[in-house]
Amino acid sequence: MASRGESHEIRSALAGLRRAAGLPVAFGGLLHDPTGLRLTELTGAATPVLRGLRISSGNGVGGRAVALARPCAVADYAAARHISHEYDAAVAAEGLRSVVAVPVIVARRVRGVLYGALLSRETAL
Repeated sequence: MASRGESHEIRSALAGLRRAAGLPVAFGGLLHDPTGLRLTELTGAATPVLRGLRISSGNGVGGRAVALARPCAVADYAAARHISHEYDAAVAAEGLRSVVAVPVIVARRVRGVLYGALLSRETAL
């Protein structure tokens, strides 16, 4: 679980990401063990569906970023073929379409993931 200071750092990074990139939604969390992370911080989200979601290493966009230790993105999450789709229901419920996940690397180890997302046209209208 993230400390109060780590949670503040994640929230600050997400707010900066949204501002700098003009993204409507940003979220993220820290790895709780080598097998995955839990999404703990959300900004711009319309629902709480992503909060607490456990992301396994290798799965979805964020899990792929963890496994590869590099940024990963999809233009259309639902149609993406190079990711697994365990999180489709949560992504659809939040109305996300394009998603980027960037690993937070400290001392050559992935410690967390920051996500930015664009909304589907239906949600954005």
